Amino acid sequence: MANFKIFQDNPDQVKVKIFGGNNAALNTDSSGNLTITSTGLAVEPPTGGLLITSAGLAITSTGLAIEPPTGGLLITSAGLAITSSGLAIEPPTGGLLITSAGLAITSTGLAIEPPTGGLLITSPGLSIISATTDVSATLANITDTTGSGDTTYTVLGVREWTFGVVNESLDLNAQALVKMQISPDGTNWLDEAGPVTINQNSLTTLVTSIFLKYARVFYSAVNAASAVTLNVFFQGEL
Repeated sequence: MANFKIFQDNPDQVKVKIFGGNNAALNTDSSGNLTITSTGLAVEPPTGGLLITSAGLAITSTGLAIEPPTGGLLITSAGLAITSSGLAIEPPTGGLLITSAGLAITSTGLAIEPPTGGLLITSPGLSIISATTDVSATLANITDTTGSGDTTYTVLGVREWTFGVVNESLDLNAQALVKMQISPDGTNWLDEAGPVTINQNSLTTLVTSIFLKYARVFYSAVNAASAVTLNVFFQGEL
């Protein structure tokens, strides 16, 4: 008959010691938990992938290589912090889908190589900060009544543009005639707006309804005895 008296008085002696495949006992810590002392841990995920439900996974090794399953790697955490100096992402065959509410780029630059057919943006809207051009020139002491053309501006590619001409003269007889000319080649010019007489200390604007590659202001004095000073502005949105 078995003597259970010793176990009844000392139940802590009823223990089972587990050995591994090499006849070495498995290690436990002071609390009895299983201790892994290997320099590396190989985890073979199940067929459907590996789900980590812990609040966090700390990797203390110098590097971690993750081979995603066939369908890709899904990260369900609220955020993913990358502390390495760089991150290389190889997207799947169908492209990379970012479902987050926003993507913050903190690098000094982002290079995007579009596909052959172009880059399609399906967002409800794309905010673009457009550039502008604002050029001015002063034409002083104009006495020629025959007229001549001012600086030629390339307006092809400028979406909206206008010439503004200010007569800075104070003499009552210092009037000027101005008109806008356009050209396809910078040699042959067509009168498009004007001529307009600008009195002293006055402003006029010249806007085209026909769009060619070049534009300029053609100006002359009304009275050769009264010198005119004009400030010409070319302003547009690129």
